Amino acid sequence: MDMVNDVPHEAEELTAEDQTFETLRSLDVMAASIERYGVHPDQIIEWFGPDDGKPVCFIHGGFFHEDGTLAYLRPAAFALGEAGFRVALPEYRRLKKNVEATFEDLRTLALLPQLQGAIWIGHSLGGALAADVLFDDELPVTHAVLLAPILDLARDVNERGIREHSSTAKFMGGLPEDIPDVYERFEPLKAYERIEPAGFASRGLRLDIIHGANDETVPVQRSRDLAQEPFNIAVVPGANHSDLIRPGHDAWLLLLGALN
Repeated sequence: MDMVNDVPHEAEELTAEDQTFETLRSLDVMAASIERYGVHPDQIIEWFGPDDGKPVCFIHGGFFHEDGTLAYLRPAAFALGEAGFRVALPEYRRLKKNVEATFEDLRTLALLPQLQGAIWIGHSLGGALAADVLFDDELPVTHAVLLAPILDLARDVNERGIREHSSTAKFMGGLPEDIPDVYERFEPLKAYERIEPAGFASRGLRLDIIHGANDETVPVQRSRDLAQEPFNIAVVPGANHSDLIRPGHDAWLLLLGALN
């Protein structure tokens, strides 16, 4: 225990968002099966739901912390499986200052035969990953549902307190001004600018965004700022960052609606 003047630190009070995450992580949810899509230990897919269900690829965020981030999405993946979807919950490589490895894994996933025609769901920073897959004109994905997404990585870095300590900056390998080419390549909104609304329409793409009005992790204003784009955006009153992946919450009904 850390001590200051022989007085222990008081435990920090968990926010409502953190409490929900902890509850979801603590649930003992098991995948129906586990499959490898590469040789690295993190290149695995946990599968939920019936083999003949509509395919869904659910990408976790967790600010890229390497602390069991699959666990908090397992209840959602299980619930979607119970609703009849064939859910892939993949882990992917997160290597220091090697963001390319993560996107290589996403491209591999998008080309797997068992995920052809899949709708991609991304939560938080997972929304950035799912969006990049959607906007990549070399990949067959045409529909993504983003839950409280971070679509402007540089903005996320700049709007947080100590920029160099930002989890996004750590994942990207530096600050936007230090590695502008990396941000230019992997920023979802930059990728969208490259295909332009005309390319979005001609490819028949669909992007649904669901965001909680009370989100304390990713401000809802970021999604509201996209209102002029050809995206479907729903703001859920009273919902926070973790409510969006909590089965049974009002936001869950919007997710189910977007998948059907």
